Amino acid sequence: PIGRWHPAEGQHLAGWLDAIGELEALSSLSAFAFEHPSDLFPDLIESAVVFEAEGLAHPLIAANVAVRNDVRLGRNDPHVYLVSGSNMSGKSTLLRSVGVNVVLALAGAPVRASRMSVSPLAIGATIRVVDSLQEGYSRFYAEILRVRAIVAPTSGTVPVLFLLDEIL
Repeated sequence: PIGRWHPAEGQHLAGWLDAIGELEALSSLSAFAFEHPSDLFPDLIESAVVFEAEGLAHPLIAANVAVRNDVRLGRNDPHVYLVSGSNMSGKSTLLRSVGVNVVLALAGAPVRASRMSVSPLAIGATIRVVDSLQEGYSRFYAEILRVRAIVAPTSGTVPVLFLLDEIL
């Protein structure tokens, strides 16, 4: 049975798996939207490179605990944010909040913000980079490799949003 099926139908398997994967992704996004009715769909901006969010929070942190922030990049606002503060003050969570909400927005999902506008962006992140004994490189070298990997897309046509956490 499988011996006859494979030559006749096997070449279609990759397409079937792609379709199932897309259906699963769309189903997950719609379930996320249903489960978070207070989250809104962002405005997608094609005319400028921009990320603007009011009341931005991480979607995996409970609403009654999450700290909301306003972040504006591009247009007439700064193009670079430097976030500093003491340990455990939420710097990494802010970076993750920006990143995950951009991914949600560009995937067509609602975001955890009271208002958000975003243009098409690629994300380059160095969050939680670690060393590797198996690969034989230190944390410093792992970060150098990661920075090199996230700089590569800058030669493309899509602007890159860099999220760099405790780099070097």
